[in-house]
Amino acid sequence: MSGPEEHLRADAVRNRAALLEAAAEVLATAPDASLAEVATRARLGRATLYRHFESRDTLIAAIRAEALDRAATALAAADLTQCDTREGLRRAGAALVPLGLRFRILLAEGADTDPEFLAARDRTLAPLAALLERGRATGEIAPTASTPWLGLTLAGLLMTTVRAAAAGLVDPTDAGELVAATFLDGFGG
Repeated sequence: MSGPEEHLRADAVRNRAALLEAAAEVLATAPDASLAEVATRARLGRATLYRHFESRDTLIAAIRAEALDRAATALAAADLTQCDTREGLRRAGAALVPLGLRFRILLAEGADTDPEFLAARDRTLAPLAALLERGRATGEIAPTASTPWLGLTLAGLLMTTVRAAAAGLVDPTDAGELVAATFLDGFGG
């Protein structure tokens, strides 16, 4: 039998999740959107939003932390350490594109102002950097391209694929293969 505290706890968990989901959607498409817009999208009041997140900064920090956790979990499950570059890119795309707007939050402009966040993001995305480095070492990727440049290029491709999947232009189940083929082969036939 559950008491009132357990019910409130479930409501609080559900409300927090709804707020994070709404914030990821709203802020990924309109970074300057108000917190009132986030609360409206979550179908909750502003007071509920402020009970969970005292400011815009704490809300954004929570979104980033959740996005980092999800990306780390997805990349760990993809196991990029035991595969060639093409398979690793396929796995990474298949793992990260379904994270959708939350993954975009990690790569959004303006995210580069917080050194702690940048360090956490670099740790989370380290398996991708290692994959790109291995690809350069084996010749699967041109050794003249620097790993930082390759990382930025891959991030752009992943963000574009996320946007395309959200718009219904790409089937999310094909995202991994599309990312790998585009990154390694370009658009040539």
